[in-house]
Amino acid sequence: MSDLFSPDSPKTIDEDAEEGALQFARCSQNSAETEDRKKADKKTKSAAADALNEDLAMHRDHASTLPNLRRSHLTYRHLAVSFVISLGIGALVLGGGWWFYTNKIEPRLSGSGAPVAASASASAAAPAAATDEALKAELAQSAEQIAALQKQVDVMRREQLLTQQNTRESLENISATLKNPQLVPPAVTATASQPGVARMAEMKAEVSPTQQEFIQLKERNRLTQYADEAIATGMRAPLELLVQNMRDPQMEHLHYAAQAEYLRAVRAIQILQREDPGYHLPVAELFKDTNIRDEADVPPEQLLKLLADSKQPAEVRVRVCFLLLGSPLPETNAALIKAIKEDPSLDVAKHAQLALEQRIKKRFRIFDIPAIEEWFKSPEK
Repeated sequence: MSDLFSPDSPKTIDEDAEEGALQFARCSQNSAETEDRKKADKKTKSAAADALNEDLAMHRDHASTLPNLRRSHLTYRHLAVSFVISLGIGALVLGGGWWFYTNKIEPRLSGSGAPVAASASASAAAPAAATDEALKAELAQSAEQIAALQKQVDVMRREQLLTQQNTRESLENISATLKNPQLVPPAVTATASQPGVARMAEMKAEVSPTQQEFIQLKERNRLTQYADEAIATGMRAPLELLVQNMRDPQMEHLHYAAQAEYLRAVRAIQILQREDPGYHLPVAELFKDTNIRDEADVPPEQLLKLLADSKQPAEVRVRVCFLLLGSPLPETNAALIKAIKEDPSLDVAKHAQLALEQRIKKRFRIFDIPAIEEWFKSPEK
């Protein structure tokens, strides 16, 4: 108690007050710092929450884009693998093509399999030259082979023609033998009751049906050849042979064949026109020593001489038949009939008959010489 009321007690009270003030100040400072810390903690927590939200958002976005990224990576890998495989295949193809060309084609083009150690231009020119030489050699060889084959064909054709000619001659001889009754000996009538009498064996030409048919076919071809010759040349001789075969009693089996060929030839001669419609007589050549300058000035006597002259060309005689239409001479018809019967050209005979028919105003069958002669001998002409 004394201490409390001692003279030194106010100092103690002041010191206590100062200490309390210091403690209060420290407490207040601590509370301020605590509040600041709390605010800072709140800001830190809010920043952490924002950062967490951002991380979550980024995580969501990353989670959503992850499959697309994987797909794109796989696509890129596939493209890269395909590109590498394509390059590999292309390299193999090019390598194989180059190997095939260098080992197979180039040796054939160059003519040998050895490699050519030369420059690029020389190696390009050498195969071309070798190819040209090889082609020329092949062409020459082919030409020689063709020539040899042609010679063989010619020889075979010549032999065939000779064989056909020999066969034709043999058949004609056989046919002539069969037709000639004098070559066949008559049968000797001798009986067995006359002993000691010499007899000749009966001889008969034994011809098989096949040979007979072959002979007939050859004869038929011969008639066709006559008709073809008459049509092609316009000459009378083949037509007369057809008429002889028609009238031959030993050719009765070919009568209709000969008649058919005759009609074919006559019909063709009747239709054909070999002469030039604009042809006129060469008066200057035919009548050199006269003053005749035109065919209309030729007298009928000279025309009849030209018609009877078989050495004149057929065109001249045909034109003479046309010019004799207006002839006043009485022997004109007889001359025309003679040309119909005897002129070697069937064209001249045809035009002579046409001129005669126009003069007498009467028609006959083509080359019907018996009817024409009958009319000429009749008194009614």
